[in-house]
Amino acid sequence: MPRYRVMYAKEGPARYISHLDLIRAFERAARRAGLPLAFTQGFNPHPKLSFAAPLAVGTAGEAEFADLELSGNISAGVVAKSLSGVMPEGLRVIEIRLVPDSAPALMATVDLAGYTARAVLAMSLDKEMVEKAIAEFLARPEILVERRSKSGEKRIFDIKPGIITMSAQINDDIIVLDAELKTGSSGNIRFEELLGAFSENFCIPLRGNFVLCRRALYTAGRNRQDMLW
Repeated sequence: MPRYRVMYAKEGPARYISHLDLIRAFERAARRAGLPLAFTQGFNPHPKLSFAAPLAVGTAGEAEFADLELSGNISAGVVAKSLSGVMPEGLRVIEIRLVPDSAPALMATVDLAGYTARAVLAMSLDKEMVEKAIAEFLARPEILVERRSKSGEKRIFDIKPGIITMSAQINDDIIVLDAELKTGSSGNIRFEELLGAFSENFCIPLRGNFVLCRRALYTAGRNRQDMLW
């Protein structure tokens, strides 16, 4: 059955929907578009729809990916046009490509994610001071955060091995923190964890909160141009 890889943006009000609601939104959109969805076998069949690394609720995504299987061959352009007209507010189709059956699953492909946090400063801040704080933060032997398991048990986890890069920019009263983090099935670092750990030792005076965005997802090998196509 043909498999279509969808690059889409998750923005505006859609930032606040859960991953489960995102799956339902795609399924409803595909049905409204009249696309012949392919289904799994068994007592509880469901559409063959899979996503790359889930986004945290409240985080926007500029270039997210999903795979959709259909029971009939349709050109990728027609699928894109059909889905674009029925997507709910905040979910925007950017591009759709047909991928070969032999292509690995999205979760097995994604290896790295680029993030941005943007906020308004409550007072002026020296860029060199922030850069020094980041350098000292990344020089630590460990960067420990607390995570809860599915059973609710608290565990301490070292996120430092999964931090690839971290940097800051300050333009007038706007601060932007950028990071590239390990993600995917073989390891996953949450951007909120990184920001929380950094903020514990370097308090940034903000007017409001950071607005978070995942800029892109990349394949294994960390080639910044090699997205999940």
